[in-house]
Amino acid sequence: MPAKRFRITATTTFNDVMKNKAETIGDRVFLTYIRDFDKGIDEDYTYLDVHLQSNRVANGLAELGVGKGVGISLMEINCPEFLYTVFATFKLGAYVVLINTALKGATLQYIIDHSDSEVLILHWSMLESYLSIKDQLPKIRHVIVDDNEAPGDFKIPEGMKPFKELLQAPDNDIEEEIDFEEKAMLMYTSGTTGPPKATTFFYRKFIAGQALQIFTALPMVVGVTKKDVYFTCLPLFHGNALQITTLPGFVSEYRVVLSKRFSASRHWDICRKFNITLFNTLGAMPQFLLKQPECPNDGDNNVRIVISAACPKEMIEPFEKRYNVSVKEFYGAVDGGGYLLGPFFEKGPVPAGTMGKPLPGTFADIMDEAGNLLEPDEVGELVFLVDKKELDQRKVTYYKDKESTNKKIREGKDGQLWFHTDDLASKDKEGWFYFIDRKKDAIRRRGENISPWSIERVINQHEKVLESAAFAVKSSEYAEDEVMVSVALKPGENLTPEKLLDYCQGKMAYFMIPKYIDFVDELPKSEVHRTLKQILKERGVTETTFDREKAGYVVKRD
Repeated sequence: MPAKRFRITATTTFNDVMKNKAETIGDRVFLTYIRDFDKGIDEDYTYLDVHLQSNRVANGLAELGVGKGVGISLMEINCPEFLYTVFATFKLGAYVVLINTALKGATLQYIIDHSDSEVLILHWSMLESYLSIKDQLPKIRHVIVDDNEAPGDFKIPEGMKPFKELLQAPDNDIEEEIDFEEKAMLMYTSGTTGPPKATTFFYRKFIAGQALQIFTALPMVVGVTKKDVYFTCLPLFHGNALQITTLPGFVSEYRVVLSKRFSASRHWDICRKFNITLFNTLGAMPQFLLKQPECPNDGDNNVRIVISAACPKEMIEPFEKRYNVSVKEFYGAVDGGGYLLGPFFEKGPVPAGTMGKPLPGTFADIMDEAGNLLEPDEVGELVFLVDKKELDQRKVTYYKDKESTNKKIREGKDGQLWFHTDDLASKDKEGWFYFIDRKKDAIRRRGENISPWSIERVINQHEKVLESAAFAVKSSEYAEDEVMVSVALKPGENLTPEKLLDYCQGKMAYFMIPKYIDFVDELPKSEVHRTLKQILKERGVTETTFDREKAGYVVKRD
């Protein structure tokens, strides 16, 4: 008699799914972990491996008193132990707090304390970051250190527990009953305009019941099948790698290849070795890949689709031709209420550079600061119309922050509810949407709203430029902003500010041409390869900064 088909219902938990995978396809490889590509060290983990190892971690944590409603801060590199911890948390009905591994000092202390975490699990390389603030974290009861690959002289401080002890706990199944109304995960924003905000993911909406069906449907929308091999080098503490790649991969049964970090020089070799068919890009990744030296075998790979976010349209065609791939742009956000833009079910040509259109059944538009819907090609905030029947589903909850929670969905002038993304965009007459910039990053110069992204996309096309970052600095003469740009050149290249300004003339509006130019060795980056502009803004104009007005450089007006 054939086995009963497993169906995801309103009461299915992630633990139920893991048990089913272990029983039915337990010997199939789910995860390939690239521990050291240069040394040829990589490891395969089956569905059964991941299930049993996360059981051990869950039982080990339970021995420490971790259960429903207990917060676990996780500060870990990309590795199997990261996933074991997240899966164990879901099995226990606790909640995991994903922490950017680059954080230190006051911001790190704020997140751990604000999240009400009682347990901290961290990689050995981040121990000093914790020790410098441990006296300011009175809620932490247990600290667990992953010392895998640590130097021979590394010692875990007294009172802390090694992660490998959790893996020595029994691997028997967890039978905890999950409260679907409890929180499952917290993800914090960068907090450049105030304290970081924590998007709260609840079991019912994220990791149980109908939410699991979304993990099954999402790959189908993007075009992923069980035969695909999906590579991610993005950090697992970020929504892209965890929520778009890894969790859907487990539920939908496509193989995931995971590396510790992005390497432009090794990327295509990794794709070739592991027969990668899909990967995602964020930030400056496409630009870094395009600016690698050309090789005869650039197009020799099995990659079908590159899923991108806000890749400049000028790069898409060269990228596709050089690497023999198809680039698909999508839009979504961790705190985006589940709204998406993309080339969904389109049979005709898709304009280069578009974020796409809304999913069938949803409606998006562009709104100004006063709440008016704008005409085609006008720039404003991207908003989504909220169906009142879906209000609970679309609501974004920021942990212990009612004010920010209430601002996400607001009633417009038309009496309807609109979800506010805080992203600037435009929409053409055919209904295709185009990303402009983050609303908070916009520059206001003498009455003109300027998108830093629009400046960067021009400068980045210069043959000698590796990357750039445009941002606002306060003018000493006016109350509004002036445009400043930090520029990193390709290794071995030289370029004068005047030559760069000559290049900009005629390629952007005169009021967008930077007043200040700073050549730097490299731009500060987050773990997801986004430029940390706040650091550049705080540094501002220095003695080495070129001021075109003081230099007497004249900008031509069109």
